[in-house]
Amino acid sequence: MQTIRFGTDGWRAVIGQDFTFENVARVTLAYTEYLKETGRNTIGVAVAYDTRFMSDRFARLIAEIMASNQIPVHLSRTFTPTPVLSYAVKSRNLATGIMVTASHNPYYYNGLKFKDSFGGPVLQDSIGNLTRYMTKSKVNIDSNNIRKYLYEEDFLVPYYAQIRKYVQLDLIKRISRERLVYNPMYGAGMGILDHLLAESAVPVYCINNHQNPLFPGGPPEPILKNLQDLKQCVIDQKAFLGLATDGDADRFGLISPAGHFVQLHDLMPLLFRYLIETRKYSGAAVRTTSMADTIDQMAKHYNRKVFEVPVGFRHVTEQMLVEDVLIGGEESGGFGYKDHLPERDGILSCLLVLEMLASYQKNMDELVAGLRLEFGPFSYGRIDEYHDSVQLLKNLKQILEDPPDSIAGIPVKSVNHLDGIKFYLDEGSWLLIRVSDTEPLARIYAGSNSDETVNKVLHAGKKLILG
Repeated sequence: MQTIRFGTDGWRAVIGQDFTFENVARVTLAYTEYLKETGRNTIGVAVAYDTRFMSDRFARLIAEIMASNQIPVHLSRTFTPTPVLSYAVKSRNLATGIMVTASHNPYYYNGLKFKDSFGGPVLQDSIGNLTRYMTKSKVNIDSNNIRKYLYEEDFLVPYYAQIRKYVQLDLIKRISRERLVYNPMYGAGMGILDHLLAESAVPVYCINNHQNPLFPGGPPEPILKNLQDLKQCVIDQKAFLGLATDGDADRFGLISPAGHFVQLHDLMPLLFRYLIETRKYSGAAVRTTSMADTIDQMAKHYNRKVFEVPVGFRHVTEQMLVEDVLIGGEESGGFGYKDHLPERDGILSCLLVLEMLASYQKNMDELVAGLRLEFGPFSYGRIDEYHDSVQLLKNLKQILEDPPDSIAGIPVKSVNHLDGIKFYLDEGSWLLIRVSDTEPLARIYAGSNSDETVNKVLHAGKKLILG
């Protein structure tokens, strides 16, 4: 039997190698047994899928296996963003949701995300328990049970209703004379964000908005190197803002009118302030350790707490479930919000940004410039290095046991072991090194007050982890 490794957000693997119909069936049967043992098999399951190669067929297999086991299954009629699935689970009081997606991974990956009844990621204890249900049990498809227990539905209608309640679409009409560019990156956000903006009569020029499972131009991850076409289009169109969502639309990225990629390190404190001032919400902020502490500094002004957690939105969700949290986020483009979902939502995030800009009657370059004038300059960078997993873990262990006294010639002030290893350096710089638990990948993050220092620190971190 092939080994199936569950990460913080489910399971991802290479299509045809490990992500096969056989293995998807094995995982589905394991999850079915888990639901039966916990007594949640009669409540109902939502199943949806993104635009990847054969995602719809994998989703149907999952739905038919569960329905054959007399579990009520609500299957999306079409490709669907992850937050839409998550809201379907929460709003319908279902036991769980299964999303067929590999999110931002390259085209040759697919995967499964598991969502709990509260509309956020299934927590690690539950995911970890799946391995003990993995068997060689044969799949029995029962057509009678499928007719009785499988329902094909449209998940978008209740989601649209929720967004219309949460976002002030009428306020966004203030920027109806401006032009927006939207890049769904060939992913599941196609036709959804632009549909909602059409209700505000805001003109949207879309690129990469047809289904192409090869994701030409790079993986559907909304980071600067994958958004060069969006950047150029914003400049050519003299657009007010460029918006992008990842493959399953739970994460997002922005390009400013000047063609700058908007760092989420800046955007999270800006949205935090806006929601406090306009919604009058109580609540803290939660950020992953890969984010800058700008939001910590801002929170002090409002006498709000900030919780720092390991990378992976599951950790953000855990805090949102036990604390009064207004916004939770990670640097890779995922924010969750109070009174919505303890889950990333790229569609809602894009709309809230537009609402904020319309309210302040400023563009994104002006807002970021004001933030940096208030809190000082900030630069950020990240390197992803694919390498042998065993060697990466061995190198990380060595760094943890014998951390250096300086990085790129800058003295180390302190070290944080919350996730991988994070070095706090003199002059406010920092370096974070992590090894992925789902891919043969090291991630190196750095923040400082200049691009030059960030580049020096990043390359020093790369040398450390690669040995």
